[in-house]
Amino acid sequence: MSPTEASDERGLVFWMLFWAPGVLGLGALLLYLFKEQLNELRTLRFLTKQLSPYFPEFDIEQLQRWVALCAPHVWHGQRRRDFSTLADFATPALLEASRGRFEAEARRGERFDGALERVLKIHTLGLRYAPSPDTPEPPPAGVELVLRVEFLASDARSGPDGRVLTGRPDLHQLQQFWTLRHDGRQWRLHALEAADRERRDLPRPTALPALMEWKRKE
Repeated sequence: MSPTEASDERGLVFWMLFWAPGVLGLGALLLYLFKEQLNELRTLRFLTKQLSPYFPEFDIEQLQRWVALCAPHVWHGQRRRDFSTLADFATPALLEASRGRFEAEARRGERFDGALERVLKIHTLGLRYAPSPDTPEPPPAGVELVLRVEFLASDARSGPDGRVLTGRPDLHQLQQFWTLRHDGRQWRLHALEAADRERRDLPRPTALPALMEWKRKE
């Protein structure tokens, strides 16, 4: 090897060593910033290829229809401070937690004046298996699906003086995180919250039990 070739090789090694940490750091940063979007792609692929052929309620179009059926009951229940019409769609845990929240809002003299126009889109962010410790059942019972749901709606919550505390009184695009929990027969809404941040606590769908262990409840 000539002196010129040796010098070129040392220069290449130097630049590789100089830039490698920066490139790796940038890659890690991008993975952190776009974790939700990457998990959405993984989850959607898993639903489409692994689950929906055997369990149709995991199909993205059926999930969209289920959310569209459930959402009007959510908005109606918040206006009336009564989620009884949501009983066929929600888990007992959500209904119980909502009763406590509605009672606290009533004591403070708050009022929800939101109205739902339509569901725009759902994003499947993550799947996890969280069986009940008291009465464990084979999946799909205990499987939870985290969604980011986009709505065209108003969501103003006002105080006793009429001042808007949260949300907006006009129709606008808003987002919520919905956690659906499977009871062995169907989906039920288990938790909902405003989607005002990126979700970084999302499990990978490959953490679910093997499909051969799944059994639909009779």
